[in-house]
Amino acid sequence: MINIFLGPKQYIQREGILAEAGNYLPAFGRRPMVLGDELVLSIVRPTLEQRLMAAGLAPSFVLFGDECSLSEISRLMEIARQKNLDFIVGTGGGKAIDTSRVLAHRVNLSLVTIPTSAATCSAASAVAVIYEKGVRQDTVNGKGAELVLVDSTILAQAPIRLLAAGMGDALAKWYEGKPSYDQAKEIDSALQAAMILSAQVKETILSLGMEAQKDVEARKNSPAVERIVESNILLTGMIGGLGGSKFRIAVAHALLYGLTVLPKIHQNLHGEMVAYGTIVQLCLEKNEKELNILLPFFSKLGLPLTLKALGLSNMEDPLFWEGLKRTCAKGSSAHNMPFPVDEKKLWQAMLEADERAKSLSL
Repeated sequence: MINIFLGPKQYIQREGILAEAGNYLPAFGRRPMVLGDELVLSIVRPTLEQRLMAAGLAPSFVLFGDECSLSEISRLMEIARQKNLDFIVGTGGGKAIDTSRVLAHRVNLSLVTIPTSAATCSAASAVAVIYEKGVRQDTVNGKGAELVLVDSTILAQAPIRLLAAGMGDALAKWYEGKPSYDQAKEIDSALQAAMILSAQVKETILSLGMEAQKDVEARKNSPAVERIVESNILLTGMIGGLGGSKFRIAVAHALLYGLTVLPKIHQNLHGEMVAYGTIVQLCLEKNEKELNILLPFFSKLGLPLTLKALGLSNMEDPLFWEGLKRTCAKGSSAHNMPFPVDEKKLWQAMLEADERAKSLSL
């Protein structure tokens, strides 16, 4: 039996697409809520507001409240009802777009997403992570976007850190998915497609990632940037949908979610923590081949790989050990590996990853 939950119905990626929003968004209503943080709205609002109003729409621009939490979703539901808004536009990064997805599902309205970075696949995903005061609580199904508009001009101007984090997150699809795939008793067509697509994403990022990074550092778009953006957002989102519960996350995401109890961890982007967690997972697997590929690549991207760089150097903090406990708790995705994972093994793998990362700079 196949049970999958796919993302966007339509995905458009090209330079300047934001200026064409007035051609696409009227299909979904006349009174959209446009959700984003202050920085993101300063980027998209001038163009978006002008184009939507010219198309006869009356958009309400709403500031996002910092995290995808139940209280934030409830606040936005009330605004949508009070203003009689008829569709949702999520802009910016992962947490704002995740919130838009759950909001659209709860109020049964159409969803359009406009990412301003390629740091996550949230714009093309169909799931959302719920937090409470920074601590991950749950992963839930939301609403896949009816339309994703990706203006590659804007993404090519975003900080290189965001693109690098997105590559770390996208690569984890193959590294985390493969253990589940290898243990599967039956390989259906959707699971096989997820595996093939994740391998393609891996190949694309490893071959074009450094070129794309150089182009973004020069603040220019290029074919390499377009391919990496496509891999980070569209293809990674599709892999998650196709793989469903059979092509699962593993240690890399489990470690991120477990360590959210540590306030300092929030200085890192989602993809940065996932990239580090992937190295830890490879240490657990004793996978020298992939470590020799991934560690130098992540280092060249400038991703934080040592405990110190990640803000994890205080081993006496009880919250650190609470984070490891949460990572290895019953039901954690850390147990999707083909061998037992406990706090002691995890900690030893983290120490090994730290030493390996330090040796790269010697």
